[in-house]
Parts: sequence; structure tokens; C-alpha cells
Amino acid sequence: MALGSTVALGGAAAVATGGSILANVGAHAGVHLGGSDRIRIGLIGCGARGKAAVIEAITAGRNGLSDCNDFSGVHLVAMADTSSSQLQTAYRTVKGRHRDSVDVGSRRFVGPDGWRGVLASDVDLVILATPPASRAGHFEEAVRAGKHVFMECPIAINSHDVQRIADAGRLAQTSGLAVAVGHQRRHELRTRECVAKLRDGVIGDLIYARTYSSDSQEDRHVQSLDIVNWVLGHGPVAAQGFGNASGDVSAYQLIEFTYPNNFPMISQCRQTRGGRNLGEFFHGTHGTCDMSRAAIHNSDGKLIWQSEAKEIPGKGWQRQFNELIASLRAGEAPFELEHAIASTAAAILGRTAVQSGELIRQA
Repeated sequence: MALGSTVALGGAAAVATGGSILANVGAHAGVHLGGSDRIRIGLIGCGARGKAAVIEAITAGRNGLSDCNDFSGVHLVAMADTSSSQLQTAYRTVKGRHRDSVDVGSRRFVGPDGWRGVLASDVDLVILATPPASRAGHFEEAVRAGKHVFMECPIAINSHDVQRIADAGRLAQTSGLAVAVGHQRRHELRTRECVAKLRDGVIGDLIYARTYSSDSQEDRHVQSLDIVNWVLGHGPVAAQGFGNASGDVSAYQLIEFTYPNNFPMISQCRQTRGGRNLGEFFHGTHGTCDMSRAAIHNSDGKLIWQSEAKEIPGKGWQRQFNELIASLRAGEAPFELEHAIASTAAAILGRTAVQSGELIRQA
């Protein structure tokens, strides 16, 4: 591939993928829920993912009722969206699923500043599910308001906003606030088992990895980038690639990421119907791992291990809220921001490489 000159990508993306910028803390003694025996949720962004996330959070609360007599569950108490019709649709959907857990009343805020109404409400946990362009501002203000946060990925669209989120994350951490992110694959039992197997060397030394997605680098493919970062324990340090970088949607992208020690990862994304081989594949000196099928084959292609873990209904999407709600009830503050910063920064790195046609290195 003919490429132009090497370009350095500075800013937060470089910091995030090049090393740890935030301690990955699992608990904080200062967590509390305002003296209440229920967890009150505010939703910012009432699209498909937002309403699904609220339903999962309420379901997690209902799951917790059976093991605690003094827990009143999770309740949706405030909502915001720029679209009145989208907000009302989400309200009716959640109310239809969990009638007794919706107490929104007049706290339905519409318009570009509606999200401020949610943060001014008496909520314990805010779900940020708008498009990522507004994530940094919403997160900064949520932390200043003293709210626990669950936010969807990707968490930003440029390096400047990644840095803003990193800075706000430090304040959240010192304030004892939980920050959870929508990396649901990290909460799947099969995926956790696969990562453990790879780290234990079941396929020998890792040689290279491949990822495939039916979406762009900076959208759902960020989940695959997170898986690779998780397995390798680091984000990429360089990228080069090509694709159609014009318009609002990238129909295809082929990117070669380079990780420390010159480890290569080939990433293919396309937004077409009928795509196959979606997932992540790791190749080692003694075999391969198909992460999406949770299967490992030896060098001769023989299946030598496959996860037998049984997932709960809702899989990782539901389990991430089960674990978050359980942690909050226990007075813990899970902090998942570091790997969200790294995966989003990797997506920005890849997109920049495609748009420039050059080899982009982290500064």
C-alpha cells in the first residue's frame, strides 16, 4: 500500500492508547444513594439504545429485589431528548414494560438543553445515550452535579473531547462516583473466558489479530477494538488504512493497527447488508481463537476448547447493569472509563488514518 508521510496524532488519543491515564478502580468507600433505598435514574437520549438501557437497569433492580428486603428497586424519574416524539415513545415503551418503576411525572425535558433538567433532578444515576458528539459536555456536567454515570460507547468523536472526558473522569473518581460504559462484551461470560485463555497462552504467543464489523470504526466497531485492547493490555500505537472517507457514512474501511512490539491487527468495517465473519480472531503459534464463537482451534484446525458458559437473557447488555446496580447497592463505585477512552481513541486513530491516507502514529 502506498502511503504518504508519517504523521503524529497528539492530544488525548495519544495519551489514552499509549498508557494508563486513569487508575482502574473497582470500588470507592464514598458511594451512597442519597439515603434512599431505591436507585433513581435519569435518561439523557431516548433513542433505541437509551430506552433499552433503562429497561435493562430497571430489570437489574427487579433482579435484586429477591435478595434484599429493604431495596425498592430501580426507578426512572427523569428523561430528556431533543425530540418530543422520541421521548414520548421511549416513555410509553418503558412504562409498558415496567409500569411500577416509572415515576417521571412532569420531568420530561425536550430541546437542546433538556438534559440540564435531568441533571437538576433528584437522580442517583444518569444514563448518557445521545450521539457521542455531545457526550463530553453531558459527562462533565453530570460529574459536577454529583451523579453516577452510565454512558454508551463510543464516548467521543475527537481527541479534544476524549481529553475533556479524561479530565472529568479524574474528578468523578476522586468524588467517589461510579462511571460505567457500554462495553457489554466485557460482561459476557464467554468473552471473559476467552480472554483468560488467551492470556494464559493456550494458543501460544500471539502473532496477529483480525476484526470485522458491519459498522464504522467510530461506532459499533469500537467494541471489537476494546476486545483487542483488553487481550493485549494496550491500545494501538499507529495505524494506516484506506476506505471511502467522504460523506457522512463510511461504507468500507480497511485499517492495519500496530500495537506495541509491532503486533499487527487488521480491521475491516463495512456498512452493507449480508456481512459475514463479524467478530474478532486471534492467531498464535499454537492455534487460533474465534472470540465471537468462544472457540479455540489448534494449529491443525481441530477444536480444542469451546466455552460452555450459559448466558442470561440479555447477555452482556443485561449483565453490565446487573453488576452496576449490585455494586451501587453495595456502596461500591465501579470505574470503567480507562478502557472506554482507549477504545474510542483507537477508533479516532483509525478514522484519521483512513481520511489522511498516511501512517498515523501516536505522539
